[in-house]
Amino acid sequence: MIMRDSEIKTLFAKADEQVHVDEIRKQKTYYAIIEEMEKQRTPMMSTKNILLHQFWYMDKLFFAVYGVLICLGIIFITALQYTGLNQNGMITVCMVGAGILSITSISVIDKLFFGKMAELGESCYFNTKQCVAAWLVLSGMINVMILFLIAGYLNYHWSVGLLQVGLYILTPYLVSSITALGILSMETRGKNSSLFGMSAILLSISYGVIGSIPRALFVTTLWIWAVAFLVSGLLFVIQIKKLFSKMEKGEVLCTN
Repeated sequence: MIMRDSEIKTLFAKADEQVHVDEIRKQKTYYAIIEEMEKQRTPMMSTKNILLHQFWYMDKLFFAVYGVLICLGIIFITALQYTGLNQNGMITVCMVGAGILSITSISVIDKLFFGKMAELGESCYFNTKQCVAAWLVLSGMINVMILFLIAGYLNYHWSVGLLQVGLYILTPYLVSSITALGILSMETRGKNSSLFGMSAILLSISYGVIGSIPRALFVTTLWIWAVAFLVSGLLFVIQIKKLFSKMEKGEVLCTN
């Protein structure tokens, strides 16, 4: 005789009624299982702690060089004030300094994150793309703060409009950043140092030439600087996206 499903369920229900469950032991077993599961769970670190650990174990030499360069630049600009340099000359020097600062901060990426460390990318919790993004944000904040201090200095001592001098300094900074990011995106790991140096020299000469052009730093040409700044900002964003895209594909993570 074949039993129906309802009859089978009834038999199981009657059997369960005959089994007396010890609630205390049941709770102990439950908590023991939960405790064991917690022990086996992989600990998760916050993004902040991951980045702090990654930066902590990196070579500090380039950070020191970067900091020393900033300090020397500030001292140099301050010293020029007492040499009788005119307003346009001081602005030109600041333009050159902004360009060198930008190239230096981006060249650090090539030394710290791509050389001999890229093999660790995506392994454990090390993430090269994450480190590069964090460094770009950190160095960008430091650089912009320094540039605004310089702009404030020029505004105070030379009575140049803050917006005006801001465009004079930030535009070369963005142009140099675009150039440096382009070099960083190239698959020439062993030659990048010389390319960064050459670009710094050529761009510095270019900024010097622009600063020497009559009326180039006048208020009447400010709209040209504004357009150049907006175009440079757009190209800068495009270059960063291009760099991250190549990193995702592994095209710029070749090591020496």
